[in-house]
Amino acid sequence: MPRKIAFCHIDSLTCLPALNFLFEEIGGEIGLVLSSKRFGSSHGSFWQQATYGFRRYGFALNVWLGFDLVSVPIVAFFARLLRPALATLPALARRHGARLVETPDVNSAATLAIVQEYAPDFIVVMNFDQILKPPLIALAGVGVVNVHPALLPALRGPCPDLWAVAKKLALSGATVHVIEDQSIDAGRVLARVEVPIEGTPSVGELNTRLVLEGARALPAALARLAADRNAGEPQTPADGQYLGYPTAADMSGFRRAGLKLCRIAHAIRLIAAALGVARWKNHA
Repeated sequence: MPRKIAFCHIDSLTCLPALNFLFEEIGGEIGLVLSSKRFGSSHGSFWQQATYGFRRYGFALNVWLGFDLVSVPIVAFFARLLRPALATLPALARRHGARLVETPDVNSAATLAIVQEYAPDFIVVMNFDQILKPPLIALAGVGVVNVHPALLPALRGPCPDLWAVAKKLALSGATVHVIEDQSIDAGRVLARVEVPIEGTPSVGELNTRLVLEGARALPAALARLAADRNAGEPQTPADGQYLGYPTAADMSGFRRAGLKLCRIAHAIRLIAAALGVARWKNHA
């Protein structure tokens, strides 16, 4: 029997290559898509989040994070009559016949009822901004799996790509791991992919590479877990470090040291592919 997958994601410009690769590989098994409703939810309105972000992260990071999220629905609006090289989450859900549910709280009773009715074998999380709680985790018949763009247990947290660039690491990668409870990025490791960091990539460029490598490793990781529900190597979180969002002072120092959040050429390539006016190739 084919696997039934529920997929949790929030559209991001830099994650579009990984998202499209994933649907090419296992889109026929994804019958339910849970899309995070970022604005107007418990996170607050757009302006509330923007104000908070300016105070906490500073101007540059707040603008970049907003652009990465907001650019996708804008581009999708103009590309809705085309078949772009990089489709957005709603378009991919329609293309593969999956039910799309936009949820401000993935752990709410309403969302739990939808997931329970679907009865997934797997819940797959990739670039999602909500923490899954035990009642939701328990609804996956086989297990819950997350794609994290770092070599866990190093760089646990919401923006490992930024910290990898800020720390000038020569090596990072992606980890596919089991979500066992509410602990962040701490479950059994099903797959790790190392990615050398050459030159001085922007945070956006590195995120595109790392999430894509994680998406490539995901199908085999799901097969491994399906064959053995106890599969995976335990992590020792103390061997790594949890790093949250940097402060405005951190970002000022990082940028003086040469950190780039985005290169315009990379953003233009992604937008052009999402508009359907250019092709995109996920290089091996």
